[in-house]
Amino acid sequence: MIRCAAYLLLLTLSAQVELAGAEETIKIDGDWIVRGEEAYRGKRILLDGSLILPKSSKLILTDCSLEITGEYSRQHSVEWQGGALLTTNCTVGGHVNEAGTAIHTVFHLYDGLWEATNTTVAYSYGISFHWEKGKGILRGNRLKAGPRPDAIILSGEADVHLVDSDFPIGIGVYCNKGGETTLDLSPHDSLTTTFDRSNLLPGVDWKLRLENTRVHQWFLFLRRIGDWQPPAKVTVSGAKNLIVSLFVHNLSGEVELTNDLETPLEIGNLTLSHGVEDSPEGSGNRGISMYAMYFSGAATDATIRGQTHICEWMQSGGTVRVGPLEKNGDLTFGCTTLELSGEAKLIADGVHFGRPLTWQPEQNIGEANVKGSAHLVARDISTNNLRMRTEGSGRVEVSGLIRNGTLDTVAEGGPIELNKEASSGQARQTKPKVWIYTDMSDPQLPGGNHRGTINDPDDVSAMAGYLLMANEFETLGIVVASTHRNEHKSTPDQAKWARRLFGDAYQADLQKLNQQFEGYPKQLDFVQSCIKETGEKFTPTRQYESLATYPTVASLLNHVDELNDNEVINVLCWGSLTEPAILVAHCHATQQTEKLKHVRFIAHWTNSPLHQGSVERPGNVANCREDAAACAYMKRIAASGAIRYYECGAIGQHGIVSGGPKGKEYFDQFRSSKLGTIFVDGKYVHDGVDHSDAATYWVLLGEWGVDLDDIAADGTNSVVIEKKNEAAFRAASHRIHDELLSRSRSAAP
Repeated sequence: MIRCAAYLLLLTLSAQVELAGAEETIKIDGDWIVRGEEAYRGKRILLDGSLILPKSSKLILTDCSLEITGEYSRQHSVEWQGGALLTTNCTVGGHVNEAGTAIHTVFHLYDGLWEATNTTVAYSYGISFHWEKGKGILRGNRLKAGPRPDAIILSGEADVHLVDSDFPIGIGVYCNKGGETTLDLSPHDSLTTTFDRSNLLPGVDWKLRLENTRVHQWFLFLRRIGDWQPPAKVTVSGAKNLIVSLFVHNLSGEVELTNDLETPLEIGNLTLSHGVEDSPEGSGNRGISMYAMYFSGAATDATIRGQTHICEWMQSGGTVRVGPLEKNGDLTFGCTTLELSGEAKLIADGVHFGRPLTWQPEQNIGEANVKGSAHLVARDISTNNLRMRTEGSGRVEVSGLIRNGTLDTVAEGGPIELNKEASSGQARQTKPKVWIYTDMSDPQLPGGNHRGTINDPDDVSAMAGYLLMANEFETLGIVVASTHRNEHKSTPDQAKWARRLFGDAYQADLQKLNQQFEGYPKQLDFVQSCIKETGEKFTPTRQYESLATYPTVASLLNHVDELNDNEVINVLCWGSLTEPAILVAHCHATQQTEKLKHVRFIAHWTNSPLHQGSVERPGNVANCREDAAACAYMKRIAASGAIRYYECGAIGQHGIVSGGPKGKEYFDQFRSSKLGTIFVDGKYVHDGVDHSDAATYWVLLGEWGVDLDDIAADGTNSVVIEKKNEAAFRAASHRIHDELLSRSRSAAP
């Protein structure tokens, strides 16, 4: 990828100029943003950045080579933003590093012009066009494919004209409007033809004109596939070694991938089949050689099986399971690109990652990148020359690993855990897995309660305490603003607020905390509740068959899907029970009740015969009144034994809080750290800090006065049990607070 400033500016900043024979070498660090018109002749340009072509800019390269370097493929790209690139007698593309590994770039011809004459493209993941906006124009005269060029990928309003050229072509077909088409995708040494809306499905706005052009490799990009759209049928004839890319949104169900298409491929609204007149048996490599898969949509919940090779996999949401397969390696991920982002979860059983061992050996390294809050779970897998990399809070868990070639791990985000569990799938759960639902929101937002705020800020203090103890837990998710307050319907994104308040403080304290106590995750993320802006309450008569409008509930269920047989997620309930009730109702409506065996609900003060409530009406407490229907439903299902629901009662408030230290002299000591300051300032009342919901995580640890064995699992909370547990927490309260204070002090700068 290429990004530069003007040549003189580059010399003053980061460029180094060397002589390599008669060719001058320019090394550029950082993006090259072309301003006005720039022209170069006879240069070898090594660019560790992206090339950006803004509107009205023009870059002219003659007798040049342009190599976009970097640490990994797709790190940099060529970006047309209305400008023009003119290349004559040039080689452009990626780079082969000193280890012999190809670093691929991407050409994003979204809006602008590329006139390529006698130009060779190498080490690329394609020349692509924007699928919705902008018009990219490519005029190729003797445009050639060099090593690993990928393809020209037609989509959007692309306008491509190739003359006397030699390049793989990717035909983009839109499936969202339905219809039928038959495509002759036979390899050709000299092809003159036109593809446009006249011979493709409805919705195509691009145009491809070929004159005396060799197309030895076809790619077929089938876009905008979805379950809810009219049927689309695509028939391919003459195909040999065809690479098929499937772009699917909110896919559900099971898909079987085949290479020969003897049974047509059914996925979403698309049917893909071979023409009956195709090449006779023995002609070799008839049909599909490999697939590329692209998944989007939080409601994605699919299983992929088959015996094939998937060269590229990109997933930005939902959960996809691959396998389990009959034998390891039936399905292979080439990892030309494997990228998980957003909230995506990929669970792969019995899959091979990297080039298949039967292929010709080479130096290229496959890449598996897990970014954002994505999660890769790989069980009983094999690898071959692979690099696994995380960013943000992305994480990787691998069990039953068989290594071939090299396996590099770069944990720039969440952890990469290899062979964490035995290949049999037996879990070693050393830390409790935790999911938190809290009605917490920004205390600065004005509201109608007695404090003049929307929500009680006690959860702010409870969350700060949790983060001080975060090395004791495996935190899967924190959902904030899970509340029905009308005032919240128009308030800003509370996840962003939580990331600023807690995220910044956590990062400030993290290094010192890890030096003293170890095991703190690099990052903990927050998401805003799906009910915050609707104020929706639970409806017991509703089936809740779909979670499409409840992404935070769906995300929790996705984590349940990733568990091994004896693992559980502890769902801490610090407020309304709406989202837990929707989860339980959905599992019942969709016959997935077995999944509920992997969940434990731990709630604070949705029942108390002693405080707020009474023996006659123990549910007459704030957290239960918030959504009385949800509370009653959860207690009813717990009483039947279908879920485990641990009701703490008010033991956090009247045990930990009331029994704790008093006075500013003690609590001001917490101000030595960022998290400690939030802990005190969240809700400091009656000479102490109110962090009562913290009871839900202290009982998980089991060494602080009360553990789960001291609480009934059926949602009940008798006077005897609550009194006993309240007294136990009161006795342990000073020890609990001193533990928090010790951690806060250790984080002091």
